Amino acid sequence: MTRSLALALLPLSALLGAACSGPPLQPGVEAAPMQEDPGPTIPQGGLCAPALLDAELSTPEIPEPPPPTPCEVEVAPSQHTPVRPLGIGYTQGENPIPARTVYLTLDDGPSEWTHEFLDILADKGVKATFFVTAKQLKGAEGLDGTYVDVQGRTITYRDVLKRIVDDGHALGNHTVNHPDLARITRAQISSEIEQNELLVNRALVRAGAQPRLLPLFRPPYGSPWYTGVAGMVPPRASERVSSHGLNIMWNITSTDAADWAIGESYSRTATPVPTPDPPEYDEKIARLKNYVLSSTQFAAGEGMIVLMHDTHSATRDVLPQIIDGLRAQGYTFEPVEHYVQWRWGRPSLDMTPGPGLYQSCVPERDWGCEALGDAPLGSERASEVCGRFWLAYHALGGAAELGTPLGAPERSAETGIYSQAFARATIELHPENPPPCNIIAIPR
Repeated sequence: MTRSLALALLPLSALLGAACSGPPLQPGVEAAPMQEDPGPTIPQGGLCAPALLDAELSTPEIPEPPPPTPCEVEVAPSQHTPVRPLGIGYTQGENPIPARTVYLTLDDGPSEWTHEFLDILADKGVKATFFVTAKQLKGAEGLDGTYVDVQGRTITYRDVLKRIVDDGHALGNHTVNHPDLARITRAQISSEIEQNELLVNRALVRAGAQPRLLPLFRPPYGSPWYTGVAGMVPPRASERVSSHGLNIMWNITSTDAADWAIGESYSRTATPVPTPDPPEYDEKIARLKNYVLSSTQFAAGEGMIVLMHDTHSATRDVLPQIIDGLRAQGYTFEPVEHYVQWRWGRPSLDMTPGPGLYQSCVPERDWGCEALGDAPLGSERASEVCGRFWLAYHALGGAAELGTPLGAPERSAETGIYSQAFARATIELHPENPPPCNIIAIPR
């Protein structure tokens, strides 16, 4: 093994400070102190990736894609541009969703209400996708903070996070502090995404759960791609999101985050600033139900990605009615990873980043992959390096250092860690570690 794989561990990066966004809130209950950081997890014989990372960014720069080459078969010009990351739910563009399939998505948690949402989902036998934030609405200590529930018990947010995955639901990345991506810098966008994955995974490990990658991303407010929030789309946001994973928007909103009803609770850790002319609680319940079950998509039996928030008690109280109404019309419920496999035939881990991003002659499903063996791209996953592993492979020196793959990526049932074996080393992805130790090489 060459010297580039034998660098010493680097000091841990400082974590982001707390911030709050969304509807205005006033500070409330203080959270408990965070536990002492145990440091990075390094498997025996493992070596952290070389220090190829910019001081302000936690992902390497993505190489410029090669110039487009003429296609062997004439195809229509690509509608994809770098101002719109690969994903689903844009107000313009192709958004195919399987018929009578619903993807319930819950943003901004875990919150003081999430346990009750989980009780409902368990009772109904439904799996959902939770797009989580590490600090928004949780106080300065984030997922290590606590709240007191209605029965007087002290609950830690990281334990709620563990229950989400223990119950079989999916986790997605929703940034640390819920900022508007159209109004922050490229470096801040990268930090919000990467630090959120790190903080979520540290919390999972502290709670006794396995770490997990978060290749599904949802931008706060849908900005800058949701035209109701922002107009011009800054390319910097698209580039940073594309370097991390798939951008998952929605095609149905429950409107639950638009206001607070009279008597509605948003967060016990903060006091809501009253909404002008707020609706009655029952009125809001009826409105949320109506936006989903009276939509044109529902009437036509079309697929839905439904935007909701597990930070609103009104959403909690209407969720059983929404689930029952959808099920009565033949809808089935799936986590968003089901959609990724349905549309692209690959796991979200493979999709981005990759060498073929926005190349019109390369099928979308192969944008994140590079074929390193004799098999054509897209035909044999065991001979390819894709997505996060593509990024790690090149950060570790590529073929000159690692050789070709010996098999497809695998997830350890014992540790939850993803790995891919190459001729001269195995790469492990450790989202519970800060860069550069989130990428580990284990020499053969």
